[in-house]
This record gives sequence, C-alpha cells and structure tokens, in this order.
Amino acid sequence: MSTRSFKIYCAGPLFNPKEREEMLQIANVIEESGYSVFLPQRDGLEFARLLPALVQRNVSVDNARNVLNHAIFCLDVFQVMNSHGLLLNMNGRVPDEGAMVEAGIAWAHNRVIVIYKSDDRSLVEGSCNPLVLGLSDFEYVTEYENIPSAFTVKFSDAIKEAALSCDPRFEVATQNGKEISTYLSGQRSESDIADLLLSLFRERSCQNSKDPKRNCSPANMQQ
Repeated sequence: MSTRSFKIYCAGPLFNPKEREEMLQIANVIEESGYSVFLPQRDGLEFARLLPALVQRNVSVDNARNVLNHAIFCLDVFQVMNSHGLLLNMNGRVPDEGAMVEAGIAWAHNRVIVIYKSDDRSLVEGSCNPLVLGLSDFEYVTEYENIPSAFTVKFSDAIKEAALSCDPRFEVATQNGKEISTYLSGQRSESDIADLLLSLFRERSCQNSKDPKRNCSPANMQQ
C-alpha cells in the first residue's frame, strides 16, 4: 500500500477567518501531494449553520446545542480514528484545545502525527510544551511545503516498525513514565534523576539531535 493513499486528519484552530484560512492552506498542500484529508471546517459539521436548522424543527436552543455538541464530538473522534495520520497546527498564543484532544486520541491509538508550528509564542524555557511535542517524536515543521514529506517519512517508518513488530509508542512511553514515577517516589536528588533520564532517553535524543557532532557518548555526558 502506497503511503500516498493514506488519509490525514487536520487538527488546529478554526475560530476566526485567519485561522480557517491557514488550516485550508495546510489541507490544500497535503491534498496536492496525493494524500486524502479530513478538514473539520470543510468536511465536518458547522455548528452555526446547523443550529438554526434544528431550532426550526421545534428543538429548543439548549437541546439543539447539546445535540450538535454530541454530533461534532462523535464525528471528529470517528474521523481521527478513521485516518492514518494527524496534522497538528500548534500556531496561536496557546494550542487549540480541541486539536489537543484530537491529537491525544490519535497518538494513543498509534496514528502518525506531524506538528506544524511557525509561531514563536507559547515557549517554555525556549521550547514548546514537551507533552505536545512528544506526540510527534519531539519534531515539528515550520513550512507548509514540508508537511507532506514529513508524513511520508513517518508513514514509511511506521510501516517498517510494524513489520518488525516494534512496541507501540504509547506503550513504550507509558512504561518509561512508570519507571520515572517510581523513581521520583524515592525522593531522589536532581543528579540521580538526571542519570535515570539519560539512561532512558540519551540514545533516542542523540538520534534526533541536529548537532552534526552528535556529542552523545558517555565521555561527553556529565557524570
């Protein structure tokens, strides 16, 4: 199966014209590369458009809102699960709440995730929130045109991992989190904790490093 036959769910902010314009541009770039796309603002349920239609059927406004909330939730969950990958647009003062839920569902069910971010806001000590970046292996793209190739690489890697029966990322991360939690319960020092983190993640961090020297050998680590 060609990776280009895969479907991508586009998750991101949709609450003003500029946000919707950016999401449509992202969806267009992905579709032009050969992937199919689900874009909620275009392919899903529009709350503002459907609310009057429900009210006209003698449904109270409160009940109509409740119906639409349930319908949008169920449709979007289904579409996330019915997609092979998810594009998460992190632009904005804070990441969109709905997109975060969609990304969490996608990641927990082993879908491929690519993060797009060209906004310098929402930095934590010079980095994005690690709980968000971790959904995409601590990588993100900053240009629209790089999104399709990022998906192609990740889909290819996912196919290889499946063929090799590798552990799902969710299970691996959960196991690592359990080990860290157990370690913290012992009131370890910062130095001890640092050693544990290096033992768990040093190799993966080195593989993802953009430092051409890859200074990850034990001799280059502070003891």
